[in-house]
Amino acid sequence: MRYKLWNKTDPLITPIGEVFEAEKYIAEKCPMAGLPSVKIVVADALINCSVFMEFSAMKAHYAALGVDFSEAETDQDVLDAITAFEEAPPKEPEPSDEVLMASAALIMSGE
Repeated sequence: MRYKLWNKTDPLITPIGEVFEAEKYIAEKCPMAGLPSVKIVVADALINCSVFMEFSAMKAHYAALGVDFSEAETDQDVLDAITAFEEAPPKEPEPSDEVLMASAALIMSGE
C-alpha cells in the first residue's frame, strides 16, 4: 500500500463509503488531527481513510520491525521505505547445515 501525509483539507473516504469533509472529521472524530504539530498518514488512494495513523508512531513501529530509514530525507521518503518493506518483507534466514543435521538426528533418534 502506498501512503501519504494527509493535507487536512482533502475529504476522507472510508472503506464503507462514508465521506467526511476534513473540518467535520477533525471536529467530530479526531480533534488531535487538527493540531499543526500532528502529521496524519492516510492511504494514497481514492479510499484514503483505509489508513489513518499518526506519523511518528507509525515510523517508530516500522523502525522496530527493521525498516531502514537512514536514506530517508523527507517524510515521503519514510513512507516510501515503509511501502517497500511491506511489498518485499525480509525473508527468514535459511537454517544452517548444522541446524538441519541436528534436526534430522533428533527425528531419527525418535526424540
